[in-house]
Amino acid sequence: MAEQYTDLELAINTLVKNFHSASPTNADTLTAQEFQSMVSKELPTMVKTSGDQEGLNKLLADLKVEEGKGIAFKNFWQLIESLATTQFGLQSKEKQVKCVKCSLM
Repeated sequence: MAEQYTDLELAINTLVKNFHSASPTNADTLTAQEFQSMVSKELPTMVKTSGDQEGLNKLLADLKVEEGKGIAFKNFWQLIESLATTQFGLQSKEKQVKCVKCSLM
């Protein structure tokens, strides 16, 4: 019988798989171009600045990736953590707005 994975387990697996498959050689690190391509393809609405060189350079600096160095999974995970924190904040605000509306009725 095949194991059933939860949505969260599948999401984690997808993050890991997409990171490694962004490298043609399945390397442990990505080049800046491989990283830019993956982020542009997989996170186009959440990371809009990665499309140009200046935006990519800022993103890599925010992730503390030294110029000319490969992007490790831990750097990618920092980006995911930042995006998840932002998303959580947005959803928290939505709930607060809804609660305020509910309490006025």
